[in-house]
Amino acid sequence: MHILLKKTANYKGILIVTHKELSFLLPHFVEFVTHYYIFVHYGFLVNINDHPLITYNMMADSRCIRDNYIPFTSRNFLSRHFNNNSNVQETNENIKLVLQKNNITFPINLYIKNFNFIINTRAAEFKKAFELLEYSLQYLEKNKNDKICFILLEQDVNNSYYKKIINHWNKNKHTNLCFIDTHLINSNNTCFKGLTTDELCHFYKSSKIYLHACEIEGESRTIHEALCCGCMILAKENMKGGGSDHLNNQNSILYNHKNIIEKMMYINIAYNKYTYNFDLFQKLNEEFTVDVFLKFIYNTLSYNSILSYEEFKDKSNVSQLMFCLPAHKLDVPWYRKNKLTADILSTEQFQIFLDFI
Repeated sequence: MHILLKKTANYKGILIVTHKELSFLLPHFVEFVTHYYIFVHYGFLVNINDHPLITYNMMADSRCIRDNYIPFTSRNFLSRHFNNNSNVQETNENIKLVLQKNNITFPINLYIKNFNFIINTRAAEFKKAFELLEYSLQYLEKNKNDKICFILLEQDVNNSYYKKIINHWNKNKHTNLCFIDTHLINSNNTCFKGLTTDELCHFYKSSKIYLHACEIEGESRTIHEALCCGCMILAKENMKGGGSDHLNNQNSILYNHKNIIEKMMYINIAYNKYTYNFDLFQKLNEEFTVDVFLKFIYNTLSYNSILSYEEFKDKSNVSQLMFCLPAHKLDVPWYRKNKLTADILSTEQFQIFLDFI
């Protein structure tokens, strides 16, 4: 749950619920709607609930088939860190600092993009993380001068799938694969566990191609982080959901399980002719998109008859929307320890939340 705008005596506020919270919170919507508009953020490819008390359903562009389905998700508010502006040497110096801080030994050349491919994935079966590790190791056996960065995001360490990945890596370590297990990262990050956006963006910027294997996702934020940082995309040809919305034959290539190594070799060459799309960057980065989102709400929900736009924007909580919308911001009072997200799924959490609206 994210409180985008608090209610006052003069106007209704705005609450943004995640799709995971929806079934638990739906019975409470009657209590909310007198004082709040209800938005639902869909970060995964699930059926849309068209409940009459929901003002807007937020989802990937390709799913917006009704007037109250709007193309704004967490991927549309990527941190300003995800850009293509930085100096290569400065980028690589920052990578060296991150690796040194976390006792990860891997050689970094300050003057080039260090990684032919980058992977940034959660240790979850539907993300196909084990499959990605296998692809990486197979590719490096045939292309001994290339390098791959593999970032494994936080997941339950007792999960058998996570253990399967770690065991496979420990048995098949490769000197040209920079393996970063964020469970072991030293971080006080309050948005998600592991690398901060400031740290993560440098790894994208020092990479040529982002390799993606998940077949079903609502929005696929990592694909768009990589695009904003100058990477081409190599993704599954049977991918469903918002991940393919902005992919085309200029910025991406699709593969299947049989031709993956061939496609990796092909896109590695194709990258030499890749041209960065600044227009797409403007559609995804918070520097440009927050105003587009707020002006849409300001006009369609008639706040323009009550407040100036500057007042409306000042009162709206738009800080770190890329994390707030999918409940990845973990410093909210209703967050429960050791959970991956701050979704409100219990009566105890709900009671805490009520103190803030």
